[in-house]
Amino acid sequence: MTTTHQHSKVDPVRLEVIRMRLDSIVEEMGIAMIRSSGSPVITEAGDFNTALFDPTGRIYAYSDFVQFHIGSGSVAVEELVKVIGDDPIYPGDAFISNDPHTSGASHPPDTNIISPIFAGEELIGWAQSQAHLVDVGGMTAGGFAPGAYDCYSEAIRLPPGVKIFDRGEPVDAIRRLILNNVRVPALFWNDVRSLIASNNTGIRRLLETIDEFGITEFKECTRLSFELAEKVVRSRISEIPDGVYSAEEWTEHNGHVDELFRVACTMTKSGGQIDFDFTGSSPQTDGFVNCSYGALVGSVASAVVPILAWDVPFNEGVMTAFEVKAETGSIVNPVPPAPISNGHLTTGARVSRVITKLLSEACSRSSDEEILGRSQGVWADSWTGGISAGTDDNDEFFVLFNMDGGGMGAGAQPVRDGLDCAGMMTQVNNMLPDVEMNEMLYPVLYLWKRLNIDSAGHGAHRGGLGLEFAWTLHGAQEVTQTVFAPNSAVVADGFAGGLPGGGSGHRVLRETDAADGYREGRVPQLEHLRYSADELLEINQQSVPIRKNDVLVQWIAGGGGYGDPLLRDPEAVRSDLVDRYVTPAVAHDVYGVILSPDDSAPGRVGSEVVVDVEATAAERTRIRASRVSKAPGDLLTIETSHPAATGEFSAPKHDGSGWYCPASGARLGTGEDWRSSAVRTLTPAARRLKELGVRARERKSDTESLLVEELFSPECGTLLSARVVIESEEVRA
Repeated sequence: MTTTHQHSKVDPVRLEVIRMRLDSIVEEMGIAMIRSSGSPVITEAGDFNTALFDPTGRIYAYSDFVQFHIGSGSVAVEELVKVIGDDPIYPGDAFISNDPHTSGASHPPDTNIISPIFAGEELIGWAQSQAHLVDVGGMTAGGFAPGAYDCYSEAIRLPPGVKIFDRGEPVDAIRRLILNNVRVPALFWNDVRSLIASNNTGIRRLLETIDEFGITEFKECTRLSFELAEKVVRSRISEIPDGVYSAEEWTEHNGHVDELFRVACTMTKSGGQIDFDFTGSSPQTDGFVNCSYGALVGSVASAVVPILAWDVPFNEGVMTAFEVKAETGSIVNPVPPAPISNGHLTTGARVSRVITKLLSEACSRSSDEEILGRSQGVWADSWTGGISAGTDDNDEFFVLFNMDGGGMGAGAQPVRDGLDCAGMMTQVNNMLPDVEMNEMLYPVLYLWKRLNIDSAGHGAHRGGLGLEFAWTLHGAQEVTQTVFAPNSAVVADGFAGGLPGGGSGHRVLRETDAADGYREGRVPQLEHLRYSADELLEINQQSVPIRKNDVLVQWIAGGGGYGDPLLRDPEAVRSDLVDRYVTPAVAHDVYGVILSPDDSAPGRVGSEVVVDVEATAAERTRIRASRVSKAPGDLLTIETSHPAATGEFSAPKHDGSGWYCPASGARLGTGEDWRSSAVRTLTPAARRLKELGVRARERKSDTESLLVEELFSPECGTLLSARVVIESEEVRA
């Protein structure tokens, strides 16, 4: 373990001032980018990052906008340092890159601008800004190419070392070359300039800081900050039991075939070190779901940081506490010509989910209550996207990358529900665009934008709900639509008995009467629309025509629950029902709550309903008994005074006598794992999830089955685990 230099003469107050100054600088860089950009992807949704690095590529400070750019930004700087070697560089230079294979970008639209920082003649660091630019060329507008079979079809590829500004002036030949290959050159160049403005802000503020404190003290403080961050993270890792943990996730549909691609990880924890080994993941594919190594590292960090380093100032020290290994040529570390334009939002998001599973399992076995409380339901993640491109009625070409796709639900926590429309785990500052802003900038008109109540994973604490919205064209006759809904069938797992969340998808309602509704003075809603056809789109699909009077509907996945739903406070269920977060059927069938007056009537439930405490207790006992085929009187009772009775820390525990269910004390065996002692059921996933009140796409395959596995305590009927599993033809044989 790296330890703090005990004899450092650094004043701790000045150390913290410099540390916070660096954080403020990267935040101010982001503000400069927002104020100078004309793209709603940056200004409305915050899809960017800013950072400062030392001369070798170690992170001084990183902004809290999109965390998986931690990996892509770091790799971009490291590769730039390697490429330029001893070549001369000057103040005012700036380098551009976006190639995932050679510069670590998450995908081609995520474009890096990296500028050197000089104090006098000495190179003291790099300013780095990265943002999703609306179009980067390639076969489809917007930079996502479901139809691509190789990376050469996806975008213009800029490797590290391409100088876009030379001593403060644009390199005109490079500018013209790039703009000749993108569909919206004016917007692209303005965003490049906004990234330059961001870097210039960072350079100016950092040099002011060095002038104030001196270069020697600055270097010593940053070195010490690295050590302190590493020390804190390693100390928390030490509270997790040593061992080897394994988990897997599955990427759906590669753009060409509706197959499943494995993301496997083995986590080895020893002392204050964690190693993540992705050996066993699927080979790279010819579809656009391959995850670059930069995105892999960033996706791992996206889960590690909020779980183990939630309050640690982010710098290089956080990253040194874990190692990431992946086979070259795999879906999580591909090589050319693998296409890669959606790998970060599909396979990369599955990486964050599998790391969440591993750390939740490990944290749930800790004796430290703070670490124990970091376990959680899996986040929905896996961005559900829609990109519209066409010419409006004023003959202006436009590309709408709709950032409403960030409205997915978070996983539930041990003490509270998951956030609704939280974004991906990596989006610390997730923002959704204003309806009015999208309608002002693009020829679309929203019909609705609301919570998707078919999405949340139920539990003692409920997973966050996703978003549902619909729009029709207003000011254009037709657009070409690209969609991707990678969280459609293999949905987010719950934890400690929490149930999986619902999935994502798109449908097009053809030739609707939406315009008639507006003419009649009402906003059309789904239940009142008339249409000629209801077209469910593929998980990934491009070149879908959307015409005037068609309606595009998009629904987004929810997070996994935490704890058995029968442990949820009945009053919380009643409140959810009144507020229409759950339906009466879910309140009764999943949560076992009986309300008085009768809650079975259709329509909105009035606030006057109250929980029938005795009937609810009896119904919950009946449900538990049915789970394990026992008579209600033969069950062990739930200890209502125990925190697990309300879902808190309800994962199975281990003591000197073996495993037990914390809600009742029921014993679960003495082996290395408790699962073999549980009552196990396997049910086709789409069917079982529908019974649980959530929507997921049904997979049709001759080679594997998608199932929901539920594990129950045999003596008390408590649900201890619920997850989506894959049963292959070989396993069934």
